[in-house]
Amino acid sequence: MRPQEVILAPIITERSIAQQSVGKYSFEVNPKANKSQITTAFISVFNFKPLKVNTRIFKAKSKMDWRKRLQIKASNRKIAVITLDKNQKIELLSLKTK
Repeated sequence: MRPQEVILAPIITERSIAQQSVGKYSFEVNPKANKSQITTAFISVFNFKPLKVNTRIFKAKSKMDWRKRLQIKASNRKIAVITLDKNQKIELLSLKTK
């Protein structure tokens, strides 16, 4: 897989922003990607070598469409939390405060 296919988007929530001060960054990744593919894609995109990569899989929730009597299921999501050294920061993802 190409790096653009592995790392899909950064996750911007209150929790992920709080973790950025510790050096942890959250990204939504391809559900088929493993940790080594996520590491190589992160190195090629951001030019930093991560200390650790943790992944979580969120199972899709199903809802019922009562008009059509069909069950609708969203797709599964996989999130990677990448830990960097304390001296390294990703400037694109850090918030600017006045």
